[in-house]
Amino acid sequence: MNVVNEENGLRQRHRVGGEKAGPGVQYTAKDFEIEVLGKLAEVQSLAESMEESWEKKLEAVREQRLLKFDSRTLIALGAVALSVAGYIVQDARNSARLDSEIEATKARVIRLEQIAATNTEARIRTEVQLGELREGQDEIKAMIQAHDSASRKVVSKQ
Repeated sequence: MNVVNEENGLRQRHRVGGEKAGPGVQYTAKDFEIEVLGKLAEVQSLAESMEESWEKKLEAVREQRLLKFDSRTLIALGAVALSVAGYIVQDARNSARLDSEIEATKARVIRLEQIAATNTEARIRTEVQLGELREGQDEIKAMIQAHDSASRKVVSKQ
């Protein structure tokens, strides 16, 4: 009776599952095994598809991680940025130093040009004064010669 109850229970479970056994067809343990194996196959295919989906999602996450920066990459990028900033600051310092040297040189050149202009004016004045002195010397010489000539004439008349 136990076997009959089990088979009836299996038939009832089978009927509850939605399939109806034909009239006079008996639901046996073999049928139960086949049904369970079918369900296991479905569960296995579902598990395989879920595993495949999980693998794809893991791969996608890995690819996204490759695109994200880890701490070492961020530190390396920071070091590169600091290095570039150092070069820029050093270049700015060099440019500022060169600019100040250029301005100092311009100021020196302007001062030298002023000195040269002053010296040129002084030289021209000196040349004018020398010319005036020469003219004065020539006048004095002419006067001395005229005096000498007049003195000779006076001495020779005596």
